[in-house]
Amino acid sequence: MTGNHLRRKARGRRVLLALVLLCGAYTGWWWWDSACCDRQDGYSIRGLCLMQLRDRAEAGEPTAQWAYGDYLQGDGREYEGLAWMLRAMHGARTGSELGNPLIGYCDRVPGFEGRTVESAMLRVAEKSPDAHLRLLQLYTDRRCSAFDLDKAAAQIPRLTQCAPLSLEQTLRVAQEAGHPVDPATRQAMRANLALCAREVAGPTPVAHAVQESMPVRQRDLEALSRRLEALDR
Repeated sequence: MTGNHLRRKARGRRVLLALVLLCGAYTGWWWWDSACCDRQDGYSIRGLCLMQLRDRAEAGEPTAQWAYGDYLQGDGREYEGLAWMLRAMHGARTGSELGNPLIGYCDRVPGFEGRTVESAMLRVAEKSPDAHLRLLQLYTDRRCSAFDLDKAAAQIPRLTQCAPLSLEQTLRVAQEAGHPVDPATRQAMRANLALCAREVAGPTPVAHAVQESMPVRQRDLEALSRRLEALDR
């Protein structure tokens, strides 16, 4: 009886040790995987990456505040997420810190009224010229009260990046609204196309500057050039 009892105790200790090792291995793998931030997005972020993102948001980094707000909304904490996004909008200092949701939220989400969004972008554009792309996108969104094609046209000569998609959007909306595109605006668009051609042939865009959501494609440049030629006739 004593021998059987000892064997059972030893077997129990081995089982317990195996469970501890298994739990430890899983925990170690989870933390290692959670630290691979480049493999996570706003919905799958967890572990160390989530902790770092929250710390950066609390430290006042607007890009982290947008991302953390996006995570909170995906986690079902919509109002808390929106509060972080509002902080990001009002704290933005560069064009790249004016997050993508700004255009879509304009006049659709409390706190992101057209005048408020426009004011935030104008403030940033004074010291960060790449923010003029965000203003162009805002002024051509017909669902936002900031919609203004004259103001949109004024942004085009100030663009510091290639923007064929936004320029095409401007031409399309102007056509739908029956708004003429004057020669000076068409010339500014051609100047931007020249910038795009250099970008296609040369170095990549400046890091940390606002860029369009899709990479520059030669066929988009050619299509935009044809539209401008048609307006000249």
